[in-house]
Amino acid sequence: MTERMFRIILGVALLTLLYISAVNNNDELIKFYIGILLFEGITNWRVPKLLTMLKNRIYYPLEQHRQISEQVSNHYRINFEAERAIRLVIALLLSIPVIFPVDILWIIPWFVGSLLLLAGMTNICPLGILLHWLGFK
Repeated sequence: MTERMFRIILGVALLTLLYISAVNNNDELIKFYIGILLFEGITNWRVPKLLTMLKNRIYYPLEQHRQISEQVSNHYRINFEAERAIRLVIALLLSIPVIFPVDILWIIPWFVGSLLLLAGMTNICPLGILLHWLGFK
């Protein structure tokens, strides 16, 4: 599974969960979604990578993974993957209306879900471009 396809799935899932939580007036599903994004961002165990590895039955030894990441990391100013940072920023943006229940903040999660869906369809992620420009790998 590619990151592009996963962004489409993330966007559709977020918009669906937002609709369900708006109808039921319950934000527990959104908290679960934020937890998944935080888990992926903190551990760097991304669902697309795991599914691809399981599908192709590729298991990289830890030493080989470290050598590959060291070769790649020499080129970038910030030794942190942009995809990982995207997940953490999305979780942060989705946490704002959950933490501060102000009526006008409902627009933030819907905006994030729409941009995720758009980024998946066009393969252009403005946040990813910004993070790469800042020096993330």
